[in-house]
This record gives sequence, structure tokens and C-alpha cells, in this order.
Amino acid sequence: MPRVTYHLPDGGSRSVEAAPGESEMIAAVGNAVPGGLFKCGGGLASAACHVFVPEPWRALAGAPQSMEDHMRDMTVTEHGPGSRLCCQIAMTEAPGGLQVRIAGEQA
Repeated sequence: MPRVTYHLPDGGSRSVEAAPGESEMIAAVGNAVPGGLFKCGGGLASAACHVFVPEPWRALAGAPQSMEDHMRDMTVTEHGPGSRLCCQIAMTEAPGGLQVRIAGEQA
């Protein structure tokens, strides 16, 4: 089963398992991961699930599509390399799982 580790704004971390194809945001909500607002329900209607994907995991997370790229312009925390909206990252099997850092401030 796919696994993702969320590095929280307070310095802690939380690892959860998710169904293949499920979004990271749904995995976070379903496992009560703190630190993100996760309020749009996965419809790309806000920028409240802003995360940063560290370099070793960016290829696994994929590149943002144009609509996500537009929404990232509305994030409270400035976006940069590895900046993604976790509602748009589908969970896939990967050795060791995926790692993301939840942005310190959310929309």
C-alpha cells in the first residue's frame, strides 16, 4: 500500500498509508494529519493544501498541471521548487514512500 510522510509545520512528522490513486489530501484528511487546512475537498478550488516535495520525490509526485500552477500563485506561503497542492498528487507505490512538507501557512 502506498505510504506518505507529512513533515508538519511544527517540526513533527506523520506517516500514513493510502489507497493507490488516492490523493495525498484525501489521505491526510482520512488520517487526521494536522498542519494543513485541506478544505477544498480535492476539487482544486483553493490553495489550502500547499506542500513542498523534496527533490528525491519530485519525479514520483509528478509535475503540476496548468490549473494547479495557476492555483499555486494564490498560496499564502510563496511557492518554489517542489511546491504542489497535495489534492493533485495521486498516491503510487514507491520504495520507502513519498515525503512532503506541509507549508507553514495556508490560504
